[in-house]
Amino acid sequence: MNKEQSKTVIFQPDGSVDTFKQENVISTSARLQNYNEQLKDSLNSGIAFTELLDRLINTSDPHELLDSAMQLISYRLNSAFLVFPQQYSRSDFYLIFLGRLLQQHNSDQLILQSSDHNHELYQEFPGINNQGYFIFQVDPVNEGGAYYVEKQTGAQLFYLNFAKHIVKFNPAAITSLLVENYHEKFVYPTVRKFVLLLIKMGEFFKEDFGFDVDFNILDQSNSAVYAIIKSDIPQEALDKLFVVASRAGYMLQTGPKGEAILDLKSDLVVTFGTEHQLIGNKKDQWAINVKDREATLSWFDLLFNYDFIRDWYLDNINTLEIQVDPRYFN
Repeated sequence: MNKEQSKTVIFQPDGSVDTFKQENVISTSARLQNYNEQLKDSLNSGIAFTELLDRLINTSDPHELLDSAMQLISYRLNSAFLVFPQQYSRSDFYLIFLGRLLQQHNSDQLILQSSDHNHELYQEFPGINNQGYFIFQVDPVNEGGAYYVEKQTGAQLFYLNFAKHIVKFNPAAITSLLVENYHEKFVYPTVRKFVLLLIKMGEFFKEDFGFDVDFNILDQSNSAVYAIIKSDIPQEALDKLFVVASRAGYMLQTGPKGEAILDLKSDLVVTFGTEHQLIGNKKDQWAINVKDREATLSWFDLLFNYDFIRDWYLDNINTLEIQVDPRYFN
């Protein structure tokens, strides 16, 4: 590296002057060379970014899709020497990934749109899009994590984390948005189509990437138990259910293990009891179980379709609310 000599002059208190030669000043040509190298590195970084984006947009391999999304989400495109003024945000890449995942499974129900006003991408679902749209909000704490959020209400429907390989559905947000809010605005088949798409998303994450998916309130399996926030018997709430069910023409009965059983139809039964009573494990945590012949209904479906169950659940939400995972939801 070329260097130029320079002099440093020091005036001493006694009036004498000391002069030192320095040889550590970088020459002009070396500075230019260093700038050029840094600029080339920045340009190469931009090219590498476009190659990742190409792969995210065009690949048919699910593992390449996930790998591209993970790299783009953590990619730092700008440098001290080159700034790209127009860029997608980290949350946008989650949406692009999700849209591509659905596309790979021949599902085009969610439509990816761009908002010039908010400078963001968003998804909308036909039939409910007049009430709002959906975005991702990046988790500020856990690397690789983001929340799928309804923009107007801020309801966090599920949590996705690429690094931890998990998807967690949020029963509180699903209840407030899809049951309380949408029940007044949409018929059940319309909302159910959206819910079935959410379930499909979770299944794609399980099948394609081996993610641990907690469907929670949307779990349709007959073995699903929906744990409530109170571990002990919600006796007062059960007494109220006995009354409201009777008024609606149904009978709440006591089962052989002390559980409370509500027969809604010959092939649809709801049971309230401890997990030990419901599925035979050793936990005394109180929970709800739904069984139907085809295993296609969840607690969400019952809340939406049975007015007396919905009203009873919401009126006693402080006792009966389905548990959320406190590590990811407040």
